[in-house]
Amino acid sequence: MSKKFGFGVLGCGSIAHIAHFPSIAKTEGAELVACCDVSEEQASKAADQWGAKHWFTDHNEMYEKCDGLDAVIIATPNNVHRNQAIGAAKRGLHVVVEKPLAITNTEAWDIVNACREHKVKLMVGCDRRFWTHNQWAKKLIEDGVIGEVLMSRASLHEHWHNYQNHVAHTDFRLDCSVAGGAAISDTGAHAIDLLTWLNGQKVKRVVGVAQRAAMPESYTQCDDLAWAMLEFENGSTAVVHCNRFSHAVSQSTDLWGTEGTIHTATDATNPFQSVPMAVFTNKDYNEEDLPQILKDYRWPQVFWVEDRIHRPLQKRWIPIVPPRSPNNYERMCEHFMGCLMRDEEPLVSGDDGARAIEVMCGVFKSMETGGWVDLPLKEEVVPPHYKPLPKEE
Repeated sequence: MSKKFGFGVLGCGSIAHIAHFPSIAKTEGAELVACCDVSEEQASKAADQWGAKHWFTDHNEMYEKCDGLDAVIIATPNNVHRNQAIGAAKRGLHVVVEKPLAITNTEAWDIVNACREHKVKLMVGCDRRFWTHNQWAKKLIEDGVIGEVLMSRASLHEHWHNYQNHVAHTDFRLDCSVAGGAAISDTGAHAIDLLTWLNGQKVKRVVGVAQRAAMPESYTQCDDLAWAMLEFENGSTAVVHCNRFSHAVSQSTDLWGTEGTIHTATDATNPFQSVPMAVFTNKDYNEEDLPQILKDYRWPQVFWVEDRIHRPLQKRWIPIVPPRSPNNYERMCEHFMGCLMRDEEPLVSGDDGARAIEVMCGVFKSMETGGWVDLPLKEEVVPPHYKPLPKEE
């Protein structure tokens, strides 16, 4: 590959070091050109560690002065996503924005519209779509292996301390005026995105609650418990539930169809989620026409040629444990590179990210109205305690 795409990373905190810097380093054709952080120490250290030619403490200065920059990864606090993404788009830079895309629905669509106007790629960093088993689940659903999906559920439960005490470089996630939320917008961003993508449907309306139930106000004002019930455009329904107070981490996504069930999990295993993926189909398959994804993991239970004897195959759960490497972020970075080279739409589009924000804001609106909220929203919804920055145009 002769063409090198220069990347700049805004925000040199935990997720940049865990995910984005190593993924750029491993992706053919990608080159880390610049690091930017409000902390001079963090920006310079990241540039030294990961081999960036330049470092900055101001994103606009990076946009204007840094040669060889083609795209930026925005891994900064949620409240600055809008201004930083729009600034990049105006300068012709392609954009990856860490989830959540923004905090309010208006901020999110401002980013989408700016990137569309300036004809740059926009991808939202919802990495769960890039785990192998979630992509296999998507294919099996599209191939009709579990029939029509009528019910689904996604959850992510993880105590504040797991990430904040051991991984995070800063405490912005605890500041509701900056983060906008937690259970609904931090952990919930993953659950909402994964669930809507697997269903292949837009959310028609939402009802729910997001509130601080467990943690003291002196620790954070952000919500630590969130429930949302979704109705999709095709009439199917789903539930999202997340919290930030469970010490035992659990993440699961379940899809119930008329012909079977798919379960996936990414963040942890436990006695009830012992494998990252499991599939049950009630459809009649013979060994030769079983989908390859299932055939590769259908180990015999009684007799090594049992699947050649039984026609159709005996119906049972198929546990699936795909390889962890390449990981989700490496696959995401490679995917975005492919989109730049082939002029393709990213898997997690800006529209996808904005619709997820609509769901989150719809939950806050639902708490005001006490009932279902139709989407898309007809007004900007500002989460409690959030203090929006002046909008840069």
